[in-house]
Amino acid sequence: MPARRRNAPSFLLLLIAAFASTVLSQQPKRQQPLQPIGDVLHLFLDKDKNQKVSMSEVDSQISMLEVLFQNGAEGDEQGEQYKNILKAVKAAAPTIFALLDSNSDKELTKSELKYVTKFENSLKKGGGMREFLRDVFSMLDVDGDDQLSADELFAASQSSTILSDVTVRFHTLFPLRGNPSELEDFVKKTIVSFGGQDSLDKESVEKGMKWIDDDGDGYINRKEVGKFYNIAGKQFMDTSKSIRQMGPMLAMFGGMDMNSGGGGGAGFKMDL
Repeated sequence: MPARRRNAPSFLLLLIAAFASTVLSQQPKRQQPLQPIGDVLHLFLDKDKNQKVSMSEVDSQISMLEVLFQNGAEGDEQGEQYKNILKAVKAAAPTIFALLDSNSDKELTKSELKYVTKFENSLKKGGGMREFLRDVFSMLDVDGDDQLSADELFAASQSSTILSDVTVRFHTLFPLRGNPSELEDFVKKTIVSFGGQDSLDKESVEKGMKWIDDDGDGYINRKEVGKFYNIAGKQFMDTSKSIRQMGPMLAMFGGMDMNSGGGGGAGFKMDL
């Protein structure tokens, strides 16, 4: 009956709330450590529980989250932030999936998703990401004045040598392929799929610089890179923590069709 379908989402939310309340009430006073982000993503994304994640499963789970967040309360900054992050993740998902898919079999195993955990750990003090960015900055700073110009960044975008050097350093941190050359081949193919190096001009570089050029002087210095790194890193860590807290619970309902009448979610929206 229609009325029962409309009430089903409310029942689902009550069920989720009841589950969360039960779990929290049963937690010992000493808080248990959260599972690694890679393991939680595997649990959440593997809908058919065959121990592998396909791109269709990723799309399906992202769609479910879109339904949950589509009607956030107006003015809710955190809700808007999550929606923006979800939008960015959806756009980048195919490329990230292909990068993590080390053996190119169109499926992600638990071990391949562990690289998401490795990335999170790299953001921590001594994890390697800060040092990687420092090395890349030095490579791009051809004149050694501790700031990057549009000319330097554009020249770097056209340089096969720079691409190779950056890939070698990235592979040292994240050995996603058998060797750096294989990873470089993947990066080159990805660049071609986005239009190739010729599709990037100096004007595009200058436009992209504005995201980091905090003082608007047309250059990017180390301090500005550090500030951007800290903001982006904190945002990733905060989002990761939320996923690690909610992922296993959401995974329980991941197989449900939130949009179909059969799943009781026609027109379902949730205010945050």
